[in-house]
Amino acid sequence: MAKPEDTVKLIISKELKIRFKSLCVQSETDMSSVAKELIATWCDEQERKLTEQKNK
Repeated sequence: MAKPEDTVKLIISKELKIRFKSLCVQSETDMSSVAKELIATWCDEQERKLTEQKNK
C-alpha cells in the first residue's frame, strides 16, 4: 500500500532556511505545512494557466 505522504528534498541557501524556519516558529507553524500550502497553491496556478492556454 502506498504511503499517503512522501518527501521532497530542496536545496536552498542556509540563510534562506534559517529565515524560513524562524518565521515558521514565529507563526507557530511548521515548515512542512507551509511548504505544502505553497506547493499546492503553485500547482493550482499552473493548472489554471494551462487550462486558459488550452481554451484560447
